[in-house]
Order: sequence, then structure tokens, then C-alpha cells
Amino acid sequence: MDFKFNEEQEMLQKAARDFLKKKVDKAVIKELSENETGFDKKLWKGMAKLDWMAIVIPEDYDGIGWSFIELAVLFEELGRAAFNSPMLCNLMGTFALMEGGTEDQKSEILPKVGLGKMILTMANDEPGVAYNHSYIETTAESKNGGYVLSGTKILVPYANIADKVLVSVRTDGSPGDEDGITIVMIDPSEEGVTLTPMPVIGGERQFKLDLDNVTVAADNVVGEVGKGFSLVKSVIEKATAIQCAEAVGGAQEELEMTAEYTKARIQFKRAIATFQTVQHRVSDMFIHVQGARWTTYQAAWMLSEGMPCRKEIAIAKVITNNAAREVAFSAQQLHGGIGVDLDYDLHWYFTRAKNFELKFGTVPVQLETIQAEIGI
Repeated sequence: MDFKFNEEQEMLQKAARDFLKKKVDKAVIKELSENETGFDKKLWKGMAKLDWMAIVIPEDYDGIGWSFIELAVLFEELGRAAFNSPMLCNLMGTFALMEGGTEDQKSEILPKVGLGKMILTMANDEPGVAYNHSYIETTAESKNGGYVLSGTKILVPYANIADKVLVSVRTDGSPGDEDGITIVMIDPSEEGVTLTPMPVIGGERQFKLDLDNVTVAADNVVGEVGKGFSLVKSVIEKATAIQCAEAVGGAQEELEMTAEYTKARIQFKRAIATFQTVQHRVSDMFIHVQGARWTTYQAAWMLSEGMPCRKEIAIAKVITNNAAREVAFSAQQLHGGIGVDLDYDLHWYFTRAKNFELKFGTVPVQLETIQAEIGI
């Protein structure tokens, strides 16, 4: 088996790494964490010039038409930089439109997304509904040829700067029914939409989205009415695989920071990297990163090939969750006191690792998926 990147993937990796080192140093990360929006328009335009938003958009809609492997390469570099941005939520909206959108929706929106001129996000979670979206309660009542939306969504990424929010709603049935769920696209500036910031660990901007009799036209439905559950599930699975790549990038950076620190840190007149226990701990970090990387890229490859891979995505998420946690803990402990200093870069990765662990399903949630897939 050949695990090497091809020439295009290596070029993408180098271009992304160079851009992020030049434009997104830790001073920028700190500034983004402190400003009101958590977003920088100039950075976004620079990323758009590199075609990052267009990677998986088909050429028919002015995209590049690359695969999930290229996405994983890019997101691994974003993770190395500890860069919070709307990239992943924008990608989720892109996936939903590519898979379920009408030709008019795709022709109108995807070219703008690829150019960085339109930002998408998705609103799936609700109070008490985080992982099983068959329990969605937000309603969309059919009225005057359109829909009236009412309910509350939580943990909506970057809703403050999104141009469109794809909201999963219930058009029929009761909470717990997979049938009756529909995805509807709204403008967050619409009358009746209220956004409230939700502070979360890791620096990502998340919002509560309240819908109070929000009127939308029928042509804002994405996919088939009442059949949106499978689309929501598909989008989340794809996003899970790509988020794993981002977590791998962060863990790789922590590993490299820790290896360099232990070689430079002198104790008892010798570098602490010469102590066997420290060597074993760093070796364990390396093993965790490698396991997470290759299960993640296996899932990304299977997605690229159109192969069923629900089980492989869940496996990647379990291994990556555990790896991100263990690598973050080991990095902190081997750095000692400086590791928890907020003026030192390591804390950005530690908090993001916790965010990754909780997002799109914790280990017990993923184990349930694996159990179902292997028939036990």
C-alpha cells in the first residue's frame, strides 16, 4: 500500500502550510478569539483565492471537483494552525446542497460559495437533541405555499456571519420519527430570527438560533420534504471524517512541539528527552497520532470512492477522539508548568481537542454506531 500523497496533494499541503504560517500565526489566533465575530474577511478572501472553499464543488458549478482526500489534507493543516474559521460549517452546507439541492439552488449558490462570496452553516442540534436528530422538534408548518418555522436550535457555528443557514425542521410526524424531517434554507437576517452567542471551549463561535414564525418560500427546501433525516445524517458523517483530519493536524503539532521542548529542557544537567519515561511518553503520542491519521484517511478515501463507510468513520472518530485527548494530556504534562501558561501556544490545541471530542458524537455514541454496523 502506498500512503504517499500525489503531486497535487503535496502542492495543496505546502500551499496551505505556507499560507497559514504567514497569515495565521498565534497573534492572529489570539485576536480572532477576542474579537466580536471571530472572523476576518481579509483572511477569508485570501483563503478563497487559494480555492479552499471550492475543493469539492464540482466543476459544473465552477469548483475544482477534488476528493475528500484533498479536503483531509487541507483540514489537517488547518488543525496544525489551531485556526478556527467557518470552513467546516460552510463545507457542511456545501455537502447538503451538492447531495440534496435542486439544480437552481446549486447553480445559484455553489459558485458563490466556491469564490468565498457566500458562507453557509447548518442548524441541527436542539436542547436535548445532539446526536440523534430524529428527535428534532423545531417545526415548519405549511402555509400559503411556503413554510412558517418555529423552534430553537443550538450550537449553530458562525451563524453571525453566515449568509444562509440550512435548518433541519419537522414538517410531519413526532419526535423520534425519522420520516417528517426536512431541511430548509433561511437567511439569518430574516424577521423572527434571533441569534444569541453560546460560549464554548476551543474558541469556535457558536450560537443559539431562535425561530419565531419565520416565513420561508417552498423553493428554500433542500432535498425532499419529509425525507431530510438521511441527508442530515450523511452530511454529519462526512463532516465527522473531515473534522478528524483537523484533529490529527492539531495532535501532530502538539507532538512536534513536545518533542522539541523535551530536547531543549534541561533538568539534572541533561535534556529531559534522554530520560526513558519521557521517551516512552512521546513515543505513545506518536503512535496515537499515526493511528488517528490513517483511520481518518481510510475513511476519507472510502468517501472519495463512494463506498459505504459509516463504520469506518465511527472507528476514525473513536481513535481520533482518544488520540486527541491523550496527546493533549501528554503534551501538557511533559511541558510542565509552561504548558498551562496562556501566553504559550499549547493551550490553543488542548482546548480545541476537547471541542473535537464532543462534536459530532463522543466515543460512546460512535461505539453504538459500530455495534449496529457489525450486527451486535
